[in-house]
Amino acid sequence: MDVQNSRPQILLGLNKVGCKGIKKQIIRDGNTLYADIDAYVDLTGDKKGIHMSRIIESIDEIIEKIDKKVNNCEDFCVEIAKKIIETQNGAERSEVNLTADFSTQRDKFGKSVEKIYKLLASGVITKKEYNIEIRKKIGCKVLGLNACPCAQETIKQRSAEKLKNFFNEEQIYKILSVMPLATHNQRAEITLIVEVSENEHVELEDLINVCENSFSSEIFEMLKRPEEASVVENAHAKPLFVEDSVREVARNFYKIYGNLRNGIINVKVKSFESIHPHDAFAECKISTEDLRKIFK
Repeated sequence: MDVQNSRPQILLGLNKVGCKGIKKQIIRDGNTLYADIDAYVDLTGDKKGIHMSRIIESIDEIIEKIDKKVNNCEDFCVEIAKKIIETQNGAERSEVNLTADFSTQRDKFGKSVEKIYKLLASGVITKKEYNIEIRKKIGCKVLGLNACPCAQETIKQRSAEKLKNFFNEEQIYKILSVMPLATHNQRAEITLIVEVSENEHVELEDLINVCENSFSSEIFEMLKRPEEASVVENAHAKPLFVEDSVREVARNFYKIYGNLRNGIINVKVKSFESIHPHDAFAECKISTEDLRKIFK
């Protein structure tokens, strides 16, 4: 007896049923990734359950077919979602999400440094009356450093008052223009996810650059003294609220992908506040069409 296809006592359909935390090894651009995969389908109210083993089989079949080698993770998710929806009778929607840590080299301070990022990818298949709709997402989580503009402005005003005892206004202006001004600073995290249609593509490395350029400064695993001084000076020369970082991401993304037709970007910035017991947070979800209206 096929228990999954039997009639449940409560005829209630479910939006998502599936498996979470499926761990698989894949290879992207020669780098081995250990991915966590979540995979779901919807379930109609007249069926007791789905065939979960078929989800695992579908993932394994796709991985075997491509010999673990993935060109990009969002298309990989789409292929799994296509396979899964074929194996689940009556399913109208399938969704596959993937996360993984990956490393890349960045040129900084005249040398190549390794940095670790969180990769986010997703593929969604939705059955329509005469065809299927395919949407995919690619994104990343990036850590950086933000300096607070508000505290810095207060310090600037206080410093100007103290300097009046020794310098004229023009001299004070010049001093405050060249000297790094104190403020509180803290690590911040940007999450950027871009949703596109099947035939559109966004490069993960571009998204990382967008995020890195939207902090007060990048952060690094190891810094020598001159490098450390450079990071601190750069951060205090570009103070940003979490709100500012969200807007910087939107603008930096538009500079690269302003012509993207059917894209949606979701930006989240969290600041791990150093002088408060809470975190600061800001978020924006906007279509590329609306971005063009703002930055055109």
